[in-house]
Amino acid sequence: MKILHSFLTEDEQKVIFFLLLFGLIGSFIRYSGLSAEDKMTSADSLDFSTDYEIKYDLLTASKAELVTIPGIGTKRADDIISYRESHGFSKLQDLMLVKGIGTSTYNKISGYFQDFGQPAELETSLISLPERIGQPGSLMINLNTAAIEELIQLPGIGPAKAELIISLRNEMGMFKCVDDLLQVKGIGEKTLAKIRENLFIGE
Repeated sequence: MKILHSFLTEDEQKVIFFLLLFGLIGSFIRYSGLSAEDKMTSADSLDFSTDYEIKYDLLTASKAELVTIPGIGTKRADDIISYRESHGFSKLQDLMLVKGIGTSTYNKISGYFQDFGQPAELETSLISLPERIGQPGSLMINLNTAAIEELIQLPGIGPAKAELIISLRNEMGMFKCVDDLLQVKGIGEKTLAKIRENLFIGE
């Protein structure tokens, strides 16, 4: 203690003594099992940003639920509900039939919905089309918003040409007139004449 007196005052020695005393008491309590330890459960380790996933039912989702999905605003939510009320959804992929929802938008939002129905094969959908398709005015498609599933309903337009049409649309920003389709490989005057009455240019 004489050595400590040469370096520390009496008050400083008391402080160090009490710190050591509390440290020893804390260690004793911890290792004697007298302290209550928090036990981590599986819920405590749940990361809500990655583990918790909300899946909406497209057949019943409300407007309030739809607008919480990134990429779906008030207008698009109204369009989805309007389409559901007038046409109904037989499968999740029918979302691409809603005005303003193309392939890229569908890919962004489809993960937020419960999957249902069976994806229609493109070739099968061509065979099962109503006979009225192809008749002037019986089917109207907006060239600037149409998805592949809509375009292949046109006579002479298969999946490959539908993809070329969408690719050209992406390059141009949007079509200014129906005749722009003549720039698509495989679409000539004869093919365009068959489908012209079924097409219109919208925003």
